[in-house]
Amino acid sequence: MGKGTPKSKLIDPTSIIHSTARIGQRTKIWAYVQVGEHAVVGTDCIIGNGAYIDRHVIIGDRVRIHNKALLYQGVVVEDDVFIGPGACFTNDRYPKSGQRRNLTGKRWLIKKGASIGANATILPDVTIGEDAVVGAGSVVVKNVPPHSTVCGNPAKILETSDKPK
Repeated sequence: MGKGTPKSKLIDPTSIIHSTARIGQRTKIWAYVQVGEHAVVGTDCIIGNGAYIDRHVIIGDRVRIHNKALLYQGVVVEDDVFIGPGACFTNDRYPKSGQRRNLTGKRWLIKKGASIGANATILPDVTIGEDAVVGAGSVVVKNVPPHSTVCGNPAKILETSDKPK
């Protein structure tokens, strides 16, 4: 084992971390990650290759964000969340070339312990409940209740329990 201090962070030199971003202790940020201005990444997180963390995004502690995930301004991720490779929090429900939309106030809230599968797309103004699971490739267009599993396009509830998974 190395002699690094327990407070050390690992940030790959190819990553672009804005000077105003705050990165927690023992967080690992891999190659080609971008972290925008005033973003907050908690302690003991892992941010995978090529992930994009936009300005003002807030990420809790012990969060795993896998390769090529895209988190845009307005995303709030609580503690102990898993975000799979290629997951995208898209910020415009009705994109159109040549038109600028006011995206102010768009938001997402990913509650403690939630898991989002690979290549899931989460539309704006959605909350994913505590310990909820979003299946790989799902398109989430409305709130996901706590302790639920959703899947499909649009994502539909497959099961709900009163207990954490």
